Amino acid sequence: MGCRVWVLLVLLHLLHSSLPAQAVKVVIPPEGSECLSETITDEHFQIPGGARVDGRVMVSGRSQYYTPFLTVRVLSPDGKELWKGNRVHSESHFNAKAAGPGTYKICFTNPKDSRTDASVDLVYFTLAHLRRPAVASLNVPKGNDTARSSELAQKSHADEVSNTIESLSEFMQVISGSQKYLQRRRERHKRTMISNQRRTTWYSLLEVTVLLVVTAVQVITIVSFFKTGRVKISV
Repeated sequence: MGCRVWVLLVLLHLLHSSLPAQAVKVVIPPEGSECLSETITDEHFQIPGGARVDGRVMVSGRSQYYTPFLTVRVLSPDGKELWKGNRVHSESHFNAKAAGPGTYKICFTNPKDSRTDASVDLVYFTLAHLRRPAVASLNVPKGNDTARSSELAQKSHADEVSNTIESLSEFMQVISGSQKYLQRRRERHKRTMISNQRRTTWYSLLEVTVLLVVTAVQVITIVSFFKTGRVKISV
């Protein structure tokens, strides 16, 4: 019974910890800047393997004449620059080595040369162990109920299970972020398609209108030459 309760608690913890944070959207005017933060606890750095700060950013504009571009910087808890992207105008993916627990920041700067507001969509910003070494398999204890309960209660097993849960949680957040990114791309392509379709429709209507007007003017001009008294024949 105690083992079942332990498994249930582990699954509940995994489900709760794997829920990804909501994507953040901000609008940055020219010569403006905005910083967003994410706090990473010490538990994530107890997992074997290299800890990496991973995320994806999408940039769009509202102007028909200018395309905004940003400078994106990822900062460690002590303020050091981990990653920098210059003139990001569409989308960018970053993956930098983490520098220990603390509050990480991602800062967006919209330069004056951009000349228009930039809509920034931070799809996800998290920590993941993308390059983990192989982990030895757990030894399943054998024997009677007393021996198994004593073996399962060891702290080393609990720590290993906890690290596995944290690792799975990180991977689920990255997968969820990738799904959000694909959904954002689909929405962007859909908006582009609708915009092109609307623009093509208006251009076609304008072209048809111009042709009708030109045709009407030609017909009226030709008919006017054949009206009574308008055409004189010289002998």
